[in-house]
Amino acid sequence: MADILLLEPGYANKYPPIGLMKISYFHRYIHHDYVRFAKGKLPEAFNGKKWDRVYVTTLFTFEWPKTKEAIEYALSVVKDPTQVYTGGILATLMPELIAKNFPTVKNNTGLLDKKGTLGLEHEECIDRLTLDYGILDDIADEYVYPAHDAYFTYMTRGCGMKCAFCAVQTLEPEYYPYISITETIRRVDEQFGPKKDLLLMDNNVLRSPRFDEIIDEIKALGFAKGATYINPKTGKRVQRFVDFNQGLDAFLLTPHKAKRLGELAIRPARIAFDHIEDAEAYKKAIRLCAENGITHMSNYLLYNGVDFTGKGHSYHADTPEDLYERMHISMDLQEELIKSTGHKVAIFSFPMRYIPLEDLKRGFVGTNWNPKYLRSLQRMLIPTQGKGVSSRSFFEADFGKTPEEFVRTLAMPESHLGWRGDFIPRRNETPSEIKARKIVWDENQLYLKEWNRLFDKVGESREAFISAIGDNSITVDRFMSLTDCTQKKLFIHYFTVSTMLKAFSMESEEDRKVYIDYITSEFPIMYQRLIRYIANARIPYSFLQGICRVMGKRAVADILSCLDYEAEELPFVVHNLSKVQIMIKKSFFDFELIKCLFMYSRYGILTRKEKNRIINSIKTLDERTTRELLLKRFGKFKETVIKNAVDGEVGAEYIIEELNKQLTNVYKQLSIFDT
Repeated sequence: MADILLLEPGYANKYPPIGLMKISYFHRYIHHDYVRFAKGKLPEAFNGKKWDRVYVTTLFTFEWPKTKEAIEYALSVVKDPTQVYTGGILATLMPELIAKNFPTVKNNTGLLDKKGTLGLEHEECIDRLTLDYGILDDIADEYVYPAHDAYFTYMTRGCGMKCAFCAVQTLEPEYYPYISITETIRRVDEQFGPKKDLLLMDNNVLRSPRFDEIIDEIKALGFAKGATYINPKTGKRVQRFVDFNQGLDAFLLTPHKAKRLGELAIRPARIAFDHIEDAEAYKKAIRLCAENGITHMSNYLLYNGVDFTGKGHSYHADTPEDLYERMHISMDLQEELIKSTGHKVAIFSFPMRYIPLEDLKRGFVGTNWNPKYLRSLQRMLIPTQGKGVSSRSFFEADFGKTPEEFVRTLAMPESHLGWRGDFIPRRNETPSEIKARKIVWDENQLYLKEWNRLFDKVGESREAFISAIGDNSITVDRFMSLTDCTQKKLFIHYFTVSTMLKAFSMESEEDRKVYIDYITSEFPIMYQRLIRYIANARIPYSFLQGICRVMGKRAVADILSCLDYEAEELPFVVHNLSKVQIMIKKSFFDFELIKCLFMYSRYGILTRKEKNRIINSIKTLDERTTRELLLKRFGKFKETVIKNAVDGEVGAEYIIEELNKQLTNVYKQLSIFDT
């Protein structure tokens, strides 16, 4: 009996590793080995243990960093470095990458659909084996796959369409039209218990000439329309569903096949809509599904692409407008079908970003896209959890009423995207909380209004401006490179807080004036928000030098006016302002006085009226008045500290000594004003 370790890299994914589950079944139930599964690495309890064999699964090529980390870990825990095996998508698409980085690793490409692929005694066709659901218990405390209560299997293999952007022709080059799953389901039920749903990973089930046999078998297994299932944990009867997870080809869906699909508990029917040029085939397929009682549908919308061929067609690289049109078509279809069928129909769109098969990163940018648009789209999809909404009101609020409005929204600063929409009170929100949030919302609406004003004003130079923001490089240097004043003002809306602070130190006096005039005079709310942020955040003092040097006492007074004087601790910015005035060799205020105020407050020395007078004098940088008011209450402060001090308490005497020194010096300084 051998010790077998199965590793899945530590990336987040929705479905469990089917290949490893089949390998586990072979080793555990046929070879009778000890098997352990881990995600990323084993728990500390296994430190020091060495394994006879380690299998590492791979997923997408852009997950290479995590995959590499997992293989390195495998090599560190295996007895013999030649007994680490890799397989899966990345391993099949880029075997040379595995070989170059890990020459001792045995890499398996394609499917384990032949006997003896792994070189083991009595090895069967691994790909046809039952999944070992038991391995999921090994990581139950650290990771639960979103989809786990389902039979994961295939009833066909391969595709045959040979779309240029797709990996299936490499991963599964041969098409198998029918693979019975009855025996597999029976074994799962016996050994691991029944599962709620049937998740079929077929890449092109509609192509199969044995499609009717596939449907008949699925129905016989208990997944006909209306099928239910008793949850063994709760005892409740729930609906069960069939999901052809990799999608159905709209070009291959006929009335007969749609009728047969309608006999299943299918939810959702996933119809690919890879390009706007497929619109008619897509609409026909959706209508066929609805006519046959399928009420929940979804689609995959490939975007960020290049010119490609597939399904016997040539396609042009998609545009942002194309993506909008495809989402809008689904929404229109939903409304049409609700009216024509008389029952609820839901169609959800899932935009999927195209990444070339051999890319090791996620940074690919398609022909008609740019990084700014891609980032904005991801931000817009957050409220919908990655899918385009089916409700018209929500759709138009998030994506716009026209393709032009959608593209305009993609150009917005990322922060502004989250500020769109109506103000809606939240559940259990108090009136004061609503009021405070409404103030911020109103302010955000002013930002949106101003951005739209400037974006309209840019006019014919808009394309040049889009080029300036397109790579998401929002820097002071980029700001100075712009020649149009309106573009400069619009560009400021894309600044982060740190960039805004850096802009005060830009070398060009003319550009600096444009910047300062805009945020302080033309759109002063921007300056006010910056000041509030500085007052309440922990910003490094080096970032404050520019604004203090250029804006001088005005900026300091504005910051001090926004301090929370009711806080228990001295605001962080006070320490940094003290450092800044030393660094830039300018004197704004004696910030030690603010420290004194907070010490007084801690001991309850001041009345509300006295405290307000001191705060007002600080806000106006009236150092003399601040000193006088603090000095008047020093005796009471000293008395209170001594009274509250416990015998032997560390620090009380030191505090008094230091305050005596400090306020004695203050008194001497005040005497200057008394002469």
